[in-house]
Amino acid sequence: MNPAARPVPSGIHHIKLPVTDLERSAQWYGAVLGARRLTELDHRRPDGALFAVILDVPGLGTRLELRLDPATAVAVTGYDFLTLAVEDRAALDEWITHLDSLGVPHSPPVVALVGRLLVIPDPDGQRLRLYTTAPHGLDASRVEYDSPWLSTGPASAGAHDGETRPRSITTITARTGAERELESLLTEFAATTRQETGCLAFRVHRSEQVPGTFIVYEEWTSRQTLDAHHAAPHMSSFRVDAAQLTASPPRTQSLTPCPGQ
Repeated sequence: MNPAARPVPSGIHHIKLPVTDLERSAQWYGAVLGARRLTELDHRRPDGALFAVILDVPGLGTRLELRLDPATAVAVTGYDFLTLAVEDRAALDEWITHLDSLGVPHSPPVVALVGRLLVIPDPDGQRLRLYTTAPHGLDASRVEYDSPWLSTGPASAGAHDGETRPRSITTITARTGAERELESLLTEFAATTRQETGCLAFRVHRSEQVPGTFIVYEEWTSRQTLDAHHAAPHMSSFRVDAAQLTASPPRTQSLTPCPGQ
């Protein structure tokens, strides 16, 4: 095709994000980004069931759709789907003050390849990023390639001196009648854990075959960061609370990737 005749889009129509809970996410984006829900654009099926909401986000330049799609939201937990521009480190500090006032977890300022970066996991663990347009001006050796917040891709074969990143799955079964309470506890614990240094993944799944049974997959940058997680105060609190809700002690299996994985 002649390049001159090639069709060209006129811009971005909207951005779509999968979520597990429409109301929760709409409230979160409203508090964090000042997003306004356009109720006249609510997406409903013929039976009236709500399946998406549209948000007007100041400074975004387009609209943000929250689509009810729990399976996809869980699958992309930890993905940094959207990066917004802020001016400089002082602007990042203003955002940190704002987030802290809301009690919203976030990363520390990270030295990225060009500017500084702040990462904010949303209620489903998907990562909203704020990136400075002003370069940090630091030497390349200062770039925090090993930060779990930077998302520089899979580690090379020689990373961490050949150490395999710790991975495991844990099976947890609720006592009769405590399924919802345990799920809520696990979800809250997972959200807190994903903010820890070195946490690459921490995802809670519900078994479709065994009612009341949950499977937790976790992955860490190193044995040291995993050990720090086990010693964290919120881990101790979780153990005490979970013991009241589980039918038996959790069963953990360590995982080793097959060659080439």
